[in-house]
Amino acid sequence: MTTLGLPADPTDLLGEHRRTLDATYRQTAARLNETDSDVTIGADGRLHLAAITAITDPDTLVTLRRSVDGLPPRVELTEIVLEVIGWEPRFIEAFRSLSGGGSRLEGLDVSIAAVLTAQAMNIGYRPVVHRGSPALRRDRLSHVAQTYFTAENLAAANTPLIERQADIGFARTLGGGLVAAVDGMRFVVPVPSIYARPNRRYFGRDKGVTWLNMINDQAIG
Repeated sequence: MTTLGLPADPTDLLGEHRRTLDATYRQTAARLNETDSDVTIGADGRLHLAAITAITDPDTLVTLRRSVDGLPPRVELTEIVLEVIGWEPRFIEAFRSLSGGGSRLEGLDVSIAAVLTAQAMNIGYRPVVHRGSPALRRDRLSHVAQTYFTAENLAAANTPLIERQADIGFARTLGGGLVAAVDGMRFVVPVPSIYARPNRRYFGRDKGVTWLNMINDQAIG
């Protein structure tokens, strides 16, 4: 209270705020009535918005939407990841074991695609585990995640993808890195971690992390 200059008894302060809010509310309501706005304030003090007349989609837009919907192939997300990995051999080559050994696990690309899918979608390993495939066994995915998924490897793996995207004509049309999307995403962390923190608003009784992600036509966070 001392730092903010607040009184010990909040009665007068709350009364002042209440009068200011009431006056501002009434002033706003009067202006809405004067301008014949679609927004009105009823006798109950609630905001009311007049019904908006729907605008019918033109036939050309309907035809275009149907054409575009029919263009993308119906494939699994993991198949897309594997296909992109196949475009750039340097992507898999960037994932080096912490031990520094030169040997490569058989089916490493499949394991990396599964781990990327599980972590990027925050779904855990259960949906991507397949006991019939050695590259998709739970113990194999856990080993790959702990041994190959380091910050250095991920940064090196991003490089060939970014370089390839920069050669796409559509990406160049978008600009030189000025078109971007930035978003904060929150994830529950189900295992002990020094980076996880409690926040009941977003994680309930669990702990989680907040990740500020950035992606544009030349780079990815």
